[in-house]
Amino acid sequence: MKKLALAPHASTDFLLFEEGEREPDDDLKLRFEAIAAMRPEEQEVAKAVLDAIIVKSQVAGALARVSEKPAVKEK
Repeated sequence: MKKLALAPHASTDFLLFEEGEREPDDDLKLRFEAIAAMRPEEQEVAKAVLDAIIVKSQVAGALARVSEKPAVKEK
C-alpha cells in the first residue's frame, strides 16, 4: 500500500477511506484541540485517562464477545 500511495503522492488513508471516515466527530475534535493547548504535563494526564478508558472499553467488549459464544461441551 505504501508504494501504491507514493506514486500519486497520496496517503494510504486517502486511498482506503472516505473523507472524514477516520476523523473524530466535531465534539471530540474540540476536546482534542483543548488538550493540544494544555501544558505537556496536563496532556500526559489526559492521554493516560483516555488510554484507561479505551482499555476498559476494549476489555468490556472482549468479555461480552466471550460470554456470547456458545459453551463447548467436553466429551
